[in-house]
Amino acid sequence: MKKLLTTLLSLGAFFLVNSLHAQDLKTHLPLFKSLNKGERVQFLANLKDLTNKVHLADQLQEDVFKDLRNGLPVTNPTEGIDSILQAWSVGRTELSAILLRNQSEFDSLEIAAIMGGYDQANSSWLQNLKAIQGGFTDFKDSLQVDPNTLAEAEATYEAASNTMQTNLDQQYQDFTNIFLSTSNQSNERPWDVIVNKLLNDFGALEIGAGLQSVFATYYDEAPDSTTAMLVRFGSAPDYNQLWGAEWNAWVSFKGSSTSQNSENLSQNTDGFQSLLAGGNVSFQYRPEIPFTKGVMRLITGVGANVGAYMPARINPDKPASFNNQGKTTGFGPEVRLGFAVNAGKISFYGYSNHSKGYVLRCPDYPFDSWQVVSGIQWQALHLRMLHGHTNWAVGDNRSANYNEVSMSVRIK
Repeated sequence: MKKLLTTLLSLGAFFLVNSLHAQDLKTHLPLFKSLNKGERVQFLANLKDLTNKVHLADQLQEDVFKDLRNGLPVTNPTEGIDSILQAWSVGRTELSAILLRNQSEFDSLEIAAIMGGYDQANSSWLQNLKAIQGGFTDFKDSLQVDPNTLAEAEATYEAASNTMQTNLDQQYQDFTNIFLSTSNQSNERPWDVIVNKLLNDFGALEIGAGLQSVFATYYDEAPDSTTAMLVRFGSAPDYNQLWGAEWNAWVSFKGSSTSQNSENLSQNTDGFQSLLAGGNVSFQYRPEIPFTKGVMRLITGVGANVGAYMPARINPDKPASFNNQGKTTGFGPEVRLGFAVNAGKISFYGYSNHSKGYVLRCPDYPFDSWQVVSGIQWQALHLRMLHGHTNWAVGDNRSANYNEVSMSVRIK
């Protein structure tokens, strides 16, 4: 577990120390030494399978443009989000307890660094809560995309999308050539270095919140259909360069709920129940293509993705009970296809991600995930819309469909 997460975070932290050019791959890919030989081989096999299925992601782009054409949400997605402050406190206590129970994997300096990163995110959350809550309402008119610009972007993307397979194939080949040359020797990066790089050397950061509608299934249990609160933290999108990378981490919560499996029908009002969580890092090639109303770039990216399924399985009415959580975490490579447009004072983008891997500690269980994401940026504000599906078992027996709308504020 630690090795895989260390790999993911290390890649995200170190890829932007210098600009991401093809020649930089040789410098940065040895960070994959923290994976053993079998894990590296499987990672590459899954990545190759994803690049061969690039047409799947192409089809999903229709949903990206549909979201942008349909306009902004009717209601403010962050209204009342300050109620999640209680979950931050509960989350810090649980995170600290997990780290202290695993001191064989995390030394005291690493624990301090991780908790320091959590506290920095929490401080940013408190400082920017008013801007996050009010940004959508106050500047809704400024977040509108010109329909003519959007129509040109859609036509331009469709005409240029046939070149994206070539771009992605070249990225995969460069990635593979260096990846396979790494030795089996462990090269784990200390967490104090990882956290410092993520927070200080990765470009602009943003923090935000919103709503996530979830339809989660777990074998024969009644599906859990609910609306949850969402918190996001990561690098702010910046699509002005030919090469670049970004990282993103998020978690969703819901409040009290009534049990659906007759274990306990009492209503619980204490604490929050975590639902889904995830994080990814994407290393991207973004060539500029002709566009009359600004600057448009195609996006092809390779990276890695972690996704966790966390609804309580034994008694959903006691979310604060660690024994009831039953977390399941998947890990795998990720392929990204999309576009970005910088047009005057506003920028907008759309992309689809597809990830394929396995469940940590249960490698026989498949992990498969896709997301369709569209976003609009204006000054320090970032409105983001997402549709996703993630599966942690054969036949969608442990899976989740989710839709999100969030508003983020740039904090650095």
